[in-house]
Amino acid sequence: MTIVDLINRSKSLILQSMNAAEIIEEIVSLPESEKGKVVEFVRHLPNAETLKAINEPTQGLPRYTSMDEVRSVLKDLVNNA
Repeated sequence: MTIVDLINRSKSLILQSMNAAEIIEEIVSLPESEKGKVVEFVRHLPNAETLKAINEPTQGLPRYTSMDEVRSVLKDLVNNA
């Protein structure tokens, strides 16, 4: 085991023993530039609905090879609604 492995393991253990309140306290104590990085990270976390959609099966769904095909299908949908 290298020193990097030990450092990474200790970081992992520290995070495992912290609850949400403690993590929030740590975030609050960060410099503004670092808080911005945390906010940006959280903004890009997918929510449960997005994760569900990502994992939906796609077999049997139509495939299009051009935007013209997509436009045509959408036009038909609108006209037949």
